[in-house]
Parts: sequence; C-alpha cells; structure tokens
Amino acid sequence: MSVCENSAQNAAAEKAAVGVQHLVQPGQARPWGAWISLTLAMSIAGSAVVAGKLLIDSLPVFLAAGLGLGAGLLVMLPQLWLRRERGALDGRTHATLVLQALCGIALYRICTFEGLRFTSAASAGLMSSAAPAVIGLLAWGMLRERPPLRRIAGIACVSLGLLAINLTPFLATQGAAGVEATPASGGEAWRTLLGNGLVLAAVLCEAAFSVLSKARCCPMSPLRRTTIVSFYAFIMLLPMALFEARDYDFTSLSASAIWGLAYYGAAVSYLSYVLWFRGIAQVQASAAAAFTGLVPLSGVALSWLVLGEQILWTHLAGLACVTVGIWLSCAARNASDDK
Repeated sequence: MSVCENSAQNAAAEKAAVGVQHLVQPGQARPWGAWISLTLAMSIAGSAVVAGKLLIDSLPVFLAAGLGLGAGLLVMLPQLWLRRERGALDGRTHATLVLQALCGIALYRICTFEGLRFTSAASAGLMSSAAPAVIGLLAWGMLRERPPLRRIAGIACVSLGLLAINLTPFLATQGAAGVEATPASGGEAWRTLLGNGLVLAAVLCEAAFSVLSKARCCPMSPLRRTTIVSFYAFIMLLPMALFEARDYDFTSLSASAIWGLAYYGAAVSYLSYVLWFRGIAQVQASAAAAFTGLVPLSGVALSWLVLGEQILWTHLAGLACVTVGIWLSCAARNASDDK
C-alpha cells in the first residue's frame, strides 16, 4: 500500500480537508460553495493577463514568473506553517503535483508571458476561450468521465459564447480590443499570430493542470496542495530567473510592475489556486470546465478597466452564452450520480 493509504492521520485529514472529496448525489443540495470557489478562481485567473502585461513591460519573462511565484510563497508558507498540517505523501502524489507545477504554473506562465510580448492583453484573454472544450475532451480521454448531454450542451454553449468573443478582433476598429498588439514593424501580423499561438499553448497547459487536479492523490487541504505545487514550479523557474536577474537593473522596476507582482503573488499565485482546488474537489472536471469560460471574460473586462481597451457587443453576447453554459453544466447530473 502507499504511504497515504497506510496513514490513519491522512484518513482523518481527508474528512477534515476544506475540499471534501465527493461528488453531489441525488437528493443532496447543489455544491454552491464549490461553484462560487470556481467562479472566483477563474475570474482571478482571467486577470492574470492584465497583471502579466504590466509585469513583462518591466521584467524579463522568467524573472517575472519567478518573482510572482516567490511573492505567492511568502503568503502561503506562513499560513501552512500555522495550520501545522501533517501527513506523508506517496510517490504518485508527488509525481502528480510535479506535473501540475510543470503544466499549470511553469509552462503556463512562460507561454503566457512570452505571448504577451507579441500580443495584447485582450487578445490573450480571448485566446483562452478554447479552455472549456479542451478540458472537457481531456477529462473524457484521460479520466473516462462520461458527461451527460446537458453538460455537453453547457460546454458547447460556453464555447459558442467564446467564439463570439473571438470575433471581436475582426469587428473592432484599429486600436480596439484585441487588434493592436505591438508597435508596427512590418511583421506585426505574424508577431500577433505568434503571441496568440503561445497563449493557446498556455491554454493547453491549463487544461492539463485542470484534469490532473482530479487525479488520485493523498488527501490534503487546498492550501497545502497549492503551496507544494507552487514550490515545485518555483524550483523549476529559479535557474533561468537567476540568470536573467544577473543583468537586470532592479532600480528601473516601475510602480505598476511592483503592484503587479504583489497582485500576482497574493491573488493569482495563491488565492486562485486555493479556490480552484477547493471547488474542483466537489465536482467533475467536465463540470469545472465550464467555469474556465470566465477567464477570457474577466481578462477582457479588466483589459477595458485597467488598460483602457474597448468592449464591443460581441463581448456582451459571449457573456450571455457563457452564463447559460455554466448554468446548464451546473444543473446537469453525472452518470455516476445515478448509481
């Protein structure tokens, strides 16, 4: 047996953990707390493109990613120490957490930050529209989840709404949301395409992270899981971050970048992951996929509020479809629920 299977302490922790490891059964109340956690987590995740845009304007990519994670660990480690959560983790659990750190944090941030060098924050937010469909497909292929027709309809509705959002760059005027990416250089079109492609690669990493969240692991609280995953990712990014830090003049760090680092550490690196682990512990990955539709909506809305980019009718149409899709996905019952 594995370490966590032999530990009575871990068995007690499984019951006491914030993310209770079960799905909704017929006759039970809907997991409103899980849905609220997923909504907040994905809304914060959408804001990452705006914070990332502020960071890469002043910092190299790996250094920005490493400092953002370091700021988050400064928040998480004291809290984890005060909770004094104990319990050994087996090799399978550590392997899963390492994969989550690699896909969902290290590669995700590298691809996102590199993409933001070539495209706008609004365009990056729009490219994340592929997440619900990708997560749903990965959950079906890797976890053998069989979502009911109503949930499939919900994911399709979310994808339709996000398709409407993706039409924005073609309907907006020059300089509107999703159009202007980098200063004109003769090759602006391919640069924007490259940036969008990198953000799409980040979406694939995010989808893998979401599906791995449902892999069988030793029970632990969302805070502990977030801290361990963040620490592994920080170690992965540290060598390149130190290499870039050698030649970086920290006196040139702008105030917006400092605020971006603080927000990235406290909200994006810490709060969004804790909320995600708390929510997905109570629902299937295919159900949680619908909530990722909030990422581009949050990103576009904050691009307008913070960066002054334009909001068009396509965003409003997409918001309506995403809202309906999330409702359909949440209202659906899993095939396993009827057993």
